[in-house]
Amino acid sequence: MSRYTYIRWEEGLQAPRLTSLQALCSIFEMSPTELGFAELLEERMRSRSSLNGKTTLRPPTDSLELPTIEGPQEPTLTEALAMWSMGLASCWRLYMIGGQSELERLLPTYLAQLTTPTLHPGPEQRSAASLTAQVYQLMAMLELQRGDFVSAQMNGTQAVVYSQLAKNWNLYIASQLRMATVFTQRKRIGAALGAYNDALKRINTINETISPLLHGWIFAGLAEIQAAMNHEQEAMQFLRLAMAVFPEHPEEDATFAYTYCDRSLLYYYQGHVFLHLGEPRLAWDAFAQVDELKPAPPERTRAEFLRLKAYTSLVLGNMVQSCIYLEAATRAAQAISSDLIHSQIYGLYEHMLSIWGQEPRVRSLAHLFQN
Repeated sequence: MSRYTYIRWEEGLQAPRLTSLQALCSIFEMSPTELGFAELLEERMRSRSSLNGKTTLRPPTDSLELPTIEGPQEPTLTEALAMWSMGLASCWRLYMIGGQSELERLLPTYLAQLTTPTLHPGPEQRSAASLTAQVYQLMAMLELQRGDFVSAQMNGTQAVVYSQLAKNWNLYIASQLRMATVFTQRKRIGAALGAYNDALKRINTINETISPLLHGWIFAGLAEIQAAMNHEQEAMQFLRLAMAVFPEHPEEDATFAYTYCDRSLLYYYQGHVFLHLGEPRLAWDAFAQVDELKPAPPERTRAEFLRLKAYTSLVLGNMVQSCIYLEAATRAAQAISSDLIHSQIYGLYEHMLSIWGQEPRVRSLAHLFQN
């Protein structure tokens, strides 16, 4: 672009076209909103829509996903899909920081926009199906956080189906891993094992390159399942494999935009393996490693690890430490609107009462659950 055009962008006098904006986002590693184009682009789309006097094909107008096509022409499906893809990447970030209510508002709009291009054969069908699979993954995770396991499983199944339609095998494996997460929360170990094995089978039967992040996630999940079945040797073998293949810089992995898995994933499963194997001190050491991560993990990860530290402190018999982490975990769960974690913490508190019910420090925590 000319220097003159670039100056007009910076002064807010002109919005870049889609391809230019994508290049800017890539160069500066920022979203369209962070680059400062939100208000201008939203105003332009509203003006063009009112002039046309008709409903137009465009991405949902929100701070997370912005229409960026300048000029009188309507955005093409290819352009709309590109912007929806950028918007969904922001939705995953929003999920990780606890934007539950905002996502509940946004995702049905995405689904409505994507239905037609996903279900009708054409050159963009696979791209649309990939985005639809992501929407269903997000919906499954939201339902899981609400504690609605049935709906979470239904949406997870839809994510698997649409990732198959897209023939996007990294996304298919990620969908299976989300299903394994749902099954694990439902205490359906056999079903979780089946999901992990299906994902691993897909890796072994296709020639395409599979994300190292996903490969490591599969091995870590299988390690937990084997430990839950008291297969110590197999669990430790899978854990070593997970550590070996997981990328050093997961944020550079092709799937990071819809997995948001950093090395805390390994510490999460490592700690669970040791808990299943009756080694709570080793589990504590694993969970404590998350405190050393730079940058610090997002709020959802932090809430989960605070809960795990509270539980591990209980297993170790450390009452004061259990109380400190339980209170911190409760507040973190409330901040991200996770009914699932809040329910798990309350179950942990009941366990603490059964052991230390006469201790004032423990009884004083009851106020955390009165609202």
